[in-house]
Amino acid sequence: MQTAFNSGRKQKRGSHAARKAVSSKRVRRRRHAQTRRRFTSALRSTHAFVLRNSRSRLGFKGSAKRKPTTTLPVPAGAQATLFPGFSGLTPSKTISLMLLAAVAAALYWLYTSESFYIYSENVRFEGANYLSQEELFAASDIESWSIFWLDPQEIAEQVMTHPYVTDADVKIRWPGHVNISVQEVLPVALWATDQQEYWLLEDGVALAPRELDMQPALRIIDPSAEAQTANVEGDLQIDKRVLTSAMFLSNRLSIVSEFWYNSRYGLNFSLPSTRAWVHWGDGYNFEEKWTALQWLMPQLEAAGDEALTLNVMVPNRSFIRRYDGEPAEQ
Repeated sequence: MQTAFNSGRKQKRGSHAARKAVSSKRVRRRRHAQTRRRFTSALRSTHAFVLRNSRSRLGFKGSAKRKPTTTLPVPAGAQATLFPGFSGLTPSKTISLMLLAAVAAALYWLYTSESFYIYSENVRFEGANYLSQEELFAASDIESWSIFWLDPQEIAEQVMTHPYVTDADVKIRWPGHVNISVQEVLPVALWATDQQEYWLLEDGVALAPRELDMQPALRIIDPSAEAQTANVEGDLQIDKRVLTSAMFLSNRLSIVSEFWYNSRYGLNFSLPSTRAWVHWGDGYNFEEKWTALQWLMPQLEAAGDEALTLNVMVPNRSFIRRYDGEPAEQ
């Protein structure tokens, strides 16, 4: 799903509120007409079923040949009731017809009354901090639907197609209210490129940032977006191994929260309170690189304020480069 819900169509003249009201009324009229057609079709099917059963009980076999019978005199008062499918009214049949009419009227009311149709004012969202009620309602796609046609599981799945929603729970309340509890995505890092900054999710997916009280402290600066990787779904995504390495390093080196990335050195960062710069490389062999970095730390402490580079891109050939001479292989 796109991060923005602008349909891209050219806006017509007039206020947005007026166009929205007219569009909503048209949708309601169209869906009410569809409901009435479904109800009429069901009523006709019921009538045809009752008529067929009545004929079968009375012995009407369609085109089957009948045996000749002796014609008997019929009382004049009873002749008016002798036609196919009807053998006269009795108390039990009268009560059945009244019950059928009552059920039909109740069904018609249930499927056409405005009380059972869902509109934005009948839906309440919980758990949303930075997502608006309007965009969540648009994602749910339940505008002008009767509660008899809605399935909570299908609504939840529809809401979770929103890229900023990870989970949803839906409850439908009588006669026409819907409560939707959502869980929003929370970024684990910021990815800064020359184009813009992105939120990074734990799986590496990048999303446009939203207004959030607590932005992630971890930051990966990648001006040319060289850490970008291909995504089957076509979403913008950073190499997950690079993100995972940055997260682990940030946890183990709690004083480091900003990392740089380029295709030559991979992840690289500055060690605070020193003039040392670490070339980490790609996201492979994390534990081996961490062991090599820990092995070089005593030499870093002995160097004092000297500017140097710790290179652990190839763990078994890690070295410290001093800028006044050749690098010392370790």
